[in-house]
Amino acid sequence: MTPRLRPLVLLVTAGGLAASGGALRALLVRLPPPLEAGVLWYTLLLVLAILSEMRPVPFTLGRASKDESFSITIILLTLFAFGWPAAVLLAVAAVVVADVQSSKPYYKVLFNGSMYALATAAAGLTYQLGQSHPAVLGGAMPSVLTDTALRFAAGGMWYLVNLALLMLVLAGVQGVPLAQMFVWGLRDSAAVNLALISIGTAMSLLWQLHPAVSVILVPPILIAKSGYQGYTRLRTEAEAMLAALADLLDMRDHTTGKHSQRVAEMSYAVARELALPEEQALALQSVARVHDVGKIAVRDAVLLKRGSLSLQERQEIQSHVEAGGQILSHLSVYKPHLPILLQHHEWLDGSGYPYGLRGEQIGAGARILAVCDAYDTMTSERPYRAALPREAAMAELYRHAGSQFDPQVVQALERWLIRERRLRPDWRLLAAPPAVALLPATGGRGEAGLDEGQAGERDKPRGIGRLPVPEQTPPHWFQDAQGHVHR
Repeated sequence: MTPRLRPLVLLVTAGGLAASGGALRALLVRLPPPLEAGVLWYTLLLVLAILSEMRPVPFTLGRASKDESFSITIILLTLFAFGWPAAVLLAVAAVVVADVQSSKPYYKVLFNGSMYALATAAAGLTYQLGQSHPAVLGGAMPSVLTDTALRFAAGGMWYLVNLALLMLVLAGVQGVPLAQMFVWGLRDSAAVNLALISIGTAMSLLWQLHPAVSVILVPPILIAKSGYQGYTRLRTEAEAMLAALADLLDMRDHTTGKHSQRVAEMSYAVARELALPEEQALALQSVARVHDVGKIAVRDAVLLKRGSLSLQERQEIQSHVEAGGQILSHLSVYKPHLPILLQHHEWLDGSGYPYGLRGEQIGAGARILAVCDAYDTMTSERPYRAALPREAAMAELYRHAGSQFDPQVVQALERWLIRERRLRPDWRLLAAPPAVALLPATGGRGEAGLDEGQAGERDKPRGIGRLPVPEQTPPHWFQDAQGHVHR
């Protein structure tokens, strides 16, 4: 537990202990008649709640993971059948037993138990206040509709309190504004929880006929859980599959291992350095992780070729951008962010590919990815040239800032590298030019450019489908010590 979260955890724990103590005292003073007559039913609900907590559905929220349990239906049913004190103790017992069984740290057990106690107490208070002030929901409504609306409102209060407390912690862990974190939580869990609240409300109404009648709504609970579990699993497995594919593509050239992982890490860091919203930074990180997935369509003979590339081979390498876009377009998690992948080979001066975009036509995410991709490629070994020192790579980024790269992005990368001690503050003194010299001469590979640093045309080729192949190297291209010409 980090020091900044300790006060919050202690405050929530204190509130939870107070709510649990109040519930226990209320039961000791006077045991509710429904509970006194239905101890076996209460015990059964307790077992079901524990089992539900022990089999949660995990999903990723931002950079943190969250478990979504389906015990809210059991807790609400207990609340309406036996009263809020019994429901508070059941909720606390269920989550504590499940957390202890899964060996969670003590402070997580305390926090989760307290969070459930506060959420259940808030739901009970909402229901009691509604019952004591029926005019709030409209005196003309039939009593059954009023009671149903009250139960649904109590369930909504349970969900909102639980979500708010959890998002407080996750916002502190990830350094994300609470409002943004709360919106993410609503987006990813509101639908399924509304369904569970509806089921819990219906179960409590059927419980009044006979406890056994409410069992008919167990299948919808299982269906809701199965559907939500399938959704989260499909999303997780799709991202994991593409990440594994990206790693395999990196392994095609043993010198570029973990390239995609490093680029993803840098892209996220630079996005946050530029104060991009957390959600945009995470989307960029996700796309950067698989930005070279389209290279699966490029033959090894071309991708790993040591000599000069023909026009046809350069065009084959260029096709990897749109091939990657076609692959990702089939996955809803990537579809909204496809422009990042499709534009990260574009240049500010319009001489990039595949669309020849320029300036502000290129999205911020694509400009960040272009710089991070170039830096990592220049500082990595390739079959056709040795790795550049970090200082020389940074010098090349600045040399082409304004024409190829966004100067603000280059500066942001520099600040982050220096802060992370991956680049010396006095790097300019060490960036001597013997390994990389500007040449207005002819020859060399004549094409690739610095779009991925000194990667060569197999990594970032120019859009030759639209531009004539130059007979002479333009002045903003450079040649490394091995004689390869790059942008």
